[in-house]
Amino acid sequence: MSVRPGMADLERAAVDLRGLLRARELADDVRYNVELAFEEIVSNIVRHGSPTGEIRVTIAFNGEIVLTFEDDGVPFDPREQVKRSAPTSLDEAAAGGFGLLLVGKITTGIRYERTRQHLNQLTLTFPMRPAEPRL
Repeated sequence: MSVRPGMADLERAAVDLRGLLRARELADDVRYNVELAFEEIVSNIVRHGSPTGEIRVTIAFNGEIVLTFEDDGVPFDPREQVKRSAPTSLDEAAAGGFGLLLVGKITTGIRYERTRQHLNQLTLTFPMRPAEPRL
């Protein structure tokens, strides 16, 4: 799928993704995590990456869910960002800035590459099944 840089097209793409995930009959929490990460990454690309072309997103289902984002925006490797610790209270919590931390918690893998074509390529991996509850 392709997403034009802009929040209106993000909404359309999110609806398309939701339909695709529902057709796969994935568990609600798995679908929610994929949709949440998709919206976080695409909105960050639009807001901070200044892409001039479309954001290309591919999704693969091969024992796990793999989302790959490609854009021509400013180089940005989310793995190199300073790790923020989660606030211990609402008083410590500042609005914004925790999206990448959240994406790191709900994925099983994050890979970034700046391609020879000068594109950002970010790949997120998710389990096909919900995590087992911890006792």
